[in-house]
Amino acid sequence: MSENKSTSIENRRDPRYELDRQVTLEFAAGAIVGPGENISQQGVFFTTDGKLPVTVRIAGTDVAVQGELVRYEAMGDGRVGIAVRFAAPEPDLLGTPDAGGGAGVA
Repeated sequence: MSENKSTSIENRRDPRYELDRQVTLEFAAGAIVGPGENISQQGVFFTTDGKLPVTVRIAGTDVAVQGELVRYEAMGDGRVGIAVRFAAPEPDLLGTPDAGGGAGVA
């Protein structure tokens, strides 16, 4: 059974805000090793234990945020979507009045 997208959005822990800044993702993992699941002429699928640590930088801030890569998804138009979970909450990046931040989110 597939999950309804609106149900998934309703179950989010925190609200999402638009972000109009460039985001840079730095990988610290080096090599990623794991058992293969399947292979074809087009590519390979494998799994790995543990987390894929990354550092996130958002243009206009001096902050380097530690996190882990949690999703990499083809968007169907030649682009990919990338999701990173921060290691700790980062309310100052939101730029909302209650957060007092400054990443320039709308």
